[in-house]
Amino acid sequence: MNNLYIIIGSGIAGLEAARAIRETDRDGIIHMFTKEHQLPYSRPMLTKTRLKSFEPDHWTIYPAEWFSEKNIHLHTDSAIDRIDSRLRHVHSRDRIYFYDRLILACGAESFIPPIDGAAGSDIFTIRRAEDIFEIKRRCRPGCKAVIIGGGVIGLEAAESLAGYGVCVTVLEAMPYLMTRQIDREISDIICDFLPEISIHTGADISSVNRDSKGHVAGVSLKDGRSFDCDFVIMACGVRAQTSVIPDTVMASRAIEIDRFCRTSDKNIYAAGDCAQYMGINYALWSQAMAQGRTAGINAAADLCCPEKDRTPVPDFDTSLVINSPTLSLFALGDMGKQEGAEYRIEYYSQEDMPGNFYINPRQRRFFEKRYYIGSKLVGAAIVGNLTRMHTLRKEINGCEENSHE
Repeated sequence: MNNLYIIIGSGIAGLEAARAIRETDRDGIIHMFTKEHQLPYSRPMLTKTRLKSFEPDHWTIYPAEWFSEKNIHLHTDSAIDRIDSRLRHVHSRDRIYFYDRLILACGAESFIPPIDGAAGSDIFTIRRAEDIFEIKRRCRPGCKAVIIGGGVIGLEAAESLAGYGVCVTVLEAMPYLMTRQIDREISDIICDFLPEISIHTGADISSVNRDSKGHVAGVSLKDGRSFDCDFVIMACGVRAQTSVIPDTVMASRAIEIDRFCRTSDKNIYAAGDCAQYMGINYALWSQAMAQGRTAGINAAADLCCPEKDRTPVPDFDTSLVINSPTLSLFALGDMGKQEGAEYRIEYYSQEDMPGNFYINPRQRRFFEKRYYIGSKLVGAAIVGNLTRMHTLRKEINGCEENSHE
């Protein structure tokens, strides 16, 4: 009898899991379920593509023929209503599908903080293609938008909107941008690189204001400042999607997995944005790829070659990268955040690269900052030309402990 696999989610974690299963189990039956209507596409391109030209079909990861060739049954527009882990089946559209191994790759949802007035119309998030189409319908040159959140999604969305002719304000609650990945100096330089976007850090938001018709009119801060706008985009991070997981699977903020992507239920694996290992979820594409493939390999091995050792999640890239027409940023490692550590800091600028030729004049502006502990490079950031990004990444990763296994 053929082995039965179910994968919930069609992001890169789910796709890598399916691909890995098929490499090990050529005859197993694979069902993949997704709420979305389209073939799976590259989700990072939601904000990395210019708003005017966004089309998910341009970023399809695999064509329909790939699923046919791999004998993977892709169920689009099909939510999973319930998982019965004791009888090992899932419910979707009033049908029951049995599994021998289940892989949860259900991703995450955008987080909307409990701000007064933040529920209702003219409040957008960016998680799916439909979100971008909704924002495009709302945009017109000269209109005003407030983006709450100054992370990668918020900044990339701000750039795209500004290129559309929208007046954009970014409000970040923390003292400076991306406090986990960069330092204040790099944050200030990023703001300087984006003069067309009004960026305010330390923004403690009081409310989203609405007019007499209920439409968004602005955002107020607790210090009395207010910013007029026609719509708001929430870019405040994500929360793992755990709404349908059974009670046999342990989850706090996200589904708990071990280094083999196993959950507390021996028949269920998890990977990607819905999962966390040792309390950490980077919510990165690279993490989802590595965990998805590991979950697929091990799920298939359980059924096809149980005598073999299981495969741990390999190292994956945790660097922060933004590379757009207006801003290029790379950051990785320890940016001076270890309490009590003694750092040596080195700076480099465009004067240190006099022979370089730049097609984009903005890339001529170049700033690089390196953090050393002793002789070891432990962290670095580049704003501007990213020519040396790969060299720095290799050196930093060579110094870091193997922390993902």
